[in-house]
Amino acid sequence: MAKIRPFKGYTYNKDKISDMSNVVVPLKYNMTDEEKSKFYEMDEYNISRIFDGKSYPSDTGKSNKYSRAAEYLDQWIKDGVIVCDEEDAIYLYEEVIEMHGNTYSNTTFVALLELEELGEANIHSCEEIRQLSKKDRYDLLAATKTDLSMISCLYVERGKKLLNIMNEQRESEPYLEFVMPDGLTQRLWKITDKALMDEITEEFKDLPLYITDGQTRYSTCVKYRNYMRENDPEVTGDEAYNYAMVSLFNSNSDGVVIMPEHRAIKLPDGFSEELFVALIQDHFKIEKIIVDAQDDSITETMKKQIMTRRQQSIFAVYQDSNYFYRITLTDPDYIKKELLPDMSEAYCGLDTVVLRKLIINDVLGIKDDYDELVSTSVSSRECYNAVQRGDADVMIAMNPVKVEQIESVTAAGETMPFRTVSMFPKPFVGTLMYIKSDK
Repeated sequence: MAKIRPFKGYTYNKDKISDMSNVVVPLKYNMTDEEKSKFYEMDEYNISRIFDGKSYPSDTGKSNKYSRAAEYLDQWIKDGVIVCDEEDAIYLYEEVIEMHGNTYSNTTFVALLELEELGEANIHSCEEIRQLSKKDRYDLLAATKTDLSMISCLYVERGKKLLNIMNEQRESEPYLEFVMPDGLTQRLWKITDKALMDEITEEFKDLPLYITDGQTRYSTCVKYRNYMRENDPEVTGDEAYNYAMVSLFNSNSDGVVIMPEHRAIKLPDGFSEELFVALIQDHFKIEKIIVDAQDDSITETMKKQIMTRRQQSIFAVYQDSNYFYRITLTDPDYIKKELLPDMSEAYCGLDTVVLRKLIINDVLGIKDDYDELVSTSVSSRECYNAVQRGDADVMIAMNPVKVEQIESVTAAGETMPFRTVSMFPKPFVGTLMYIKSDK
């Protein structure tokens, strides 16, 4: 069973930081130098200096962005800029933002999760783990011994006990509340009542946890734990490095939004509409949808036209025109029977699998160069703009993955393809931190 526990979190000192929005940053890896400079200029204590600091030509194996991150963190704690809570807590973390007429909200419990190998103790990875940033994350963790960001985990509660606790706690005054420049509001509460913390902990014991964001960070924490255990002759299993900070969100919450990962595609030889229409009909029903406006409002029309509550694969394909194609899979058993017989029906029915196998690989002919030619975004407008700029030849709008699909795929011992599930909004870096030190 998955085991969570309260902890003494680290936060920015409200008496030292006049505007919290200037010190926390979105969860984004491999920021450009321009982005880093922007964050650096916002505040001398901006967490980007630690989370993804600048590199310099003079860097060495011992003096680099990781060693500087550890130095910043140590100094900020020494100066009282970052402070540790005096008592254990389970935290409640809320993010709310209004975009394009819609309100997106994500309220979660934040606690420590006892680390186990993925697939054990009811802890499941939703997506394939990408190796690209694994070394970077490990080097940062080894240097700072700190979880600077939360690993996002979905849980499915059949009743409403945890949801009711969450909603009750939100009625109280938050410990932290601030608004980011884009209008996103962040709130943080501390739950310190021991009886209530025990109740929350007990409720999570039998619940499977699905990691929706942070698979690489989780595996990095496990690797660090294993290293520490190998070099600790008196290991007990209760050391701080045996845990990771997680954000636990309830699938029953009305505020939880699973976002689709739309695709923008650049084709080496351009997009041939005639060829596409001819080839797509092997496995899809195709419909041409004419739209009145030739602006980014077309993306809302696309999303409405493909929306479905059924286990049905429907996509919208747009080239720079006053219309798009709605395509609906007509043979849902084909991938399982002909292409992936060893995979589960749940996996073969994922829109991301259908899209890649039957559209991107088969019709568009993109295979080995997939990562170079296909980009993803939770923003359909961003994909639309890429087509308008000429950075992409075509965009494909998708529906979000369903919670039942996440459960079914992980129950079969499988992981979904990279960029299948995305929660919005995502926890920010620096709002709450966990230092894996027993000192």
